[in-house]
Amino acid sequence: MPKKKEIKKEDISFLIANKDSAKREQLMGALRTLGYKHFEQAPDGITAFHLLKRRDADFIFSGLEMPQMDGLSLLKIVSADDVLSKIPFFILTVAISRELVIEAGKYGIAGFLMEPVQVPILKKKIDEILVGDPDKKSEAVEEMYEKAKRLIDEGNYDESLALFKELLDVHENAEVYYNIGYIKSAQEKYDEALVAFRKAVTINNLHARAFKAMGEVYIKTGEPEKAEKVLEKAGEIFLEREMHEEAEKAFSEVLKINPSTTNVYNSLGISCRKQHKYKEAVRHYKMAIKVDPEDEHIHYNLSRTLLEDKQIEEAKIVLKRALQMNPNFSEASRLLQAIEVGF
Repeated sequence: MPKKKEIKKEDISFLIANKDSAKREQLMGALRTLGYKHFEQAPDGITAFHLLKRRDADFIFSGLEMPQMDGLSLLKIVSADDVLSKIPFFILTVAISRELVIEAGKYGIAGFLMEPVQVPILKKKIDEILVGDPDKKSEAVEEMYEKAKRLIDEGNYDESLALFKELLDVHENAEVYYNIGYIKSAQEKYDEALVAFRKAVTINNLHARAFKAMGEVYIKTGEPEKAEKVLEKAGEIFLEREMHEEAEKAFSEVLKINPSTTNVYNSLGISCRKQHKYKEAVRHYKMAIKVDPEDEHIHYNLSRTLLEDKQIEEAKIVLKRALQMNPNFSEASRLLQAIEVGF
């Protein structure tokens, strides 16, 4: 979000992620005291990320300890998204360690807030973002980065590479390493490309594009097993972000290498089901079952798809198969009971 001199408070929106509803209410109360009105709430990082993909937010305030995806993991996945990474991200915590500051700093955190949040400190943090003087060094870095990206688009790899290396002198950044890897790969310097991509995923282990690019290089260098592993990782990250088209492309590359990869068929089924492409989802799940006919979880996923596609009787048959394989499969048992009582 660009810094502006005049911004109306009624136009500013906040995403507040915290497992503790009382803490969410306390923060919203503090923000209301400052004149802000628009809030979205999430009890965990996964819910928060899904909200961010659907609705605009100007600030993210996240607790540190949350179920399913904690605050630091949410920061990592947000920082790897081209759009969401521009939103100021604050972590709220009762204690700050040196290790936490270093780790969060790698992913561009805007700052920390101690709990319980004090209104004057909250105001100061927000005002620094909204009306503070622009950081000339940050502006210069951003301009250098954008210029380096333009040079890639123009095919001027040498000059672009020089700029990216300059940027590394300022701050080690996963996106910079990714772009260096992209250039090295385009120049067919595959060993150097792999080094850069590995550094990108070391800094940000949710950098899906770096994993995917690494897989493409492994294919070119004749290392299919390594390619399969990192492409599947890329696909799972894309799927978690609901970037279904990118996920399906990555999974399709895995299947070219190894057509018997059960997990990939299952993941493709999940992706298609979320997009309501039920026939395709069923086809993928049936392929997964063909590879591994004794996996009750795949049968369960297939039954959910059939149910959403209004194929009630077929869904019941598949659920019963899952329960034959594992009579203690509680989720399948509950779903079957729900169907039979006509939920």
